[in-house]
Amino acid sequence: MDRLQRLADLISAEMRADRFTPERYLHYFPNGNHSHEFLPVEVAIRTPAPPARGMTVNEYFQLWIGRQQPPFVRAARTRDYKQHITTYVLGVAIDAGGGVPRPLGELLVTEVTAPLLLQLRDKLSARGLSLKTVRNIMDSSFRAMLRDARAVDQLIDRDPFTGLIWPRMPKRPADPFTEEERDKLLRWFRTKTPFYYPFVLFLFHTGTRPSEAVALRWGDVDAEQGIVTIRLSRYLGSEGATKTQRSERTIRLLPEVRDALRRLRPLHAAEDTYVFVNAKNGGPIEQREWPKDHWRRALTGTKVHPRKFYATKHTFISVALTRGLNLKFIAEYCGTSVAMIEQHYGRFLASRIDDQLALLSAPSMPAQIAVGDRKTATFGGGVQFQAEKPLWNKASPTGFEPVSPA
Repeated sequence: MDRLQRLADLISAEMRADRFTPERYLHYFPNGNHSHEFLPVEVAIRTPAPPARGMTVNEYFQLWIGRQQPPFVRAARTRDYKQHITTYVLGVAIDAGGGVPRPLGELLVTEVTAPLLLQLRDKLSARGLSLKTVRNIMDSSFRAMLRDARAVDQLIDRDPFTGLIWPRMPKRPADPFTEEERDKLLRWFRTKTPFYYPFVLFLFHTGTRPSEAVALRWGDVDAEQGIVTIRLSRYLGSEGATKTQRSERTIRLLPEVRDALRRLRPLHAAEDTYVFVNAKNGGPIEQREWPKDHWRRALTGTKVHPRKFYATKHTFISVALTRGLNLKFIAEYCGTSVAMIEQHYGRFLASRIDDQLALLSAPSMPAQIAVGDRKTATFGGGVQFQAEKPLWNKASPTGFEPVSPA
């Protein structure tokens, strides 16, 4: 105890003399909780090389998760990796031979094979987890770890997930608010919590993701012209690039939203000041916590059927589709793909389907008719329709947008 007191007195004396530098912190606490903050960059990012063989799943996880940190990995993904592997993988008893089950974390990385993964899958399912959750745990988080064990650290020479087949999971359709429900919620915020009214109005009428809206700075907003550039996202207190490359975009605002931002902008707003802040301390809105205090109260106060906060984006897209906006325009405005919209919002294209089917029931006409300089295409035995301009409503899909917890 005396030794610790002498050490504390020495550190206090250095602090009073303004000599307690980062180097002195590392001298006293080389493995302290904040030591990584004071290490040179080339030292801080250096991780110990794993042994060539003989590393357990537990040991490799500790090494691997240390690398999965912002800004190299999104904060939400780091959270999922930790939760999935520590809660559902490392402690599961697996029979690797010999008839005595052992926690999977105690097995060597080289012992993880496809049959063991099947055991893990069955045990997770037996715990009542949904197929989607089991697949997220195994085929996303655990597979990412074993991928690096093979490709980065060369602990294994094959992918044990090869050949593991998962049944196709049905996609849950988007559940947007109706226009009446949207307007009821907006009225509630305008009268009950006017501080957050511009925030909710912006989300409902731009189709931006909540993570994009809470990261918006005044330097990215031209309130006079009504133009906003989306280039960042914020989640779990961490900021980074938007969800996908196409999510980086510049949009023009509806007049009502533009006017709301004009009124909201402080007189001398700095370029890096957040547009939407919380009422408690003026800091950025944490989109994971904000709905607990405000969104739920609005749903209860308006007696609107509850949906997740992300449904503001669903609502914008569904309204745009119902009103006949061009698919490619909607995709670019919302920072997503035409393929994603068709996959998740197809039921809101019903009016367009009716229009197309109406062409099939049109009266029969002569086979070839020229209208000005445009040619009429013939469908089957004499029913005509005007040839659609290429890429008028469609864009060749470049891939599917990945989905994350909302």
